[in-house]
Amino acid sequence: MLTSGCASVSTQIVELNPAQKYPPTDSVEVLLQKPTRPHTQIALIESRGSSEAELLNDAREKAKVLGADAIVKLETDRIYHEPVPIYDPWYDPFYWSYHRRPFGPFYSPWGWGAYPYPYRYVGGYFSYVLKTSAIRYSDTGSTPSKS
Repeated sequence: MLTSGCASVSTQIVELNPAQKYPPTDSVEVLLQKPTRPHTQIALIESRGSSEAELLNDAREKAKVLGADAIVKLETDRIYHEPVPIYDPWYDPFYWSYHRRPFGPFYSPWGWGAYPYPYRYVGGYFSYVLKTSAIRYSDTGSTPSKS
């Protein structure tokens, strides 16, 4: 399994009936539509991160703790984050005069004159928001415990 060191997932869980507690489950199915067999919705899970697969695995782990038998994928949003300007002294003539550079002056494509603008843009990226519903099948035989 390949994992990324800088990836992070933030998850929020809303239990629909916090008084009902189920024992943790060993495995959780991922469903793309609501099942036809009888079930009870026990929680809504919203995860934010950099890939949809990573979010589904995180939602599955959270649903195991809640005692869910499956999660149903409700909605996925893909959000684009604009590029961000950051200060770069390499482009600032105050710190680096043109005769110390191995190439000529950098002319800004944004039209701020012949002097280089001391900022550069770090590229944009996509992030994902996944909304799922944790469900428990009604015909499994276990009953919730009251806390």
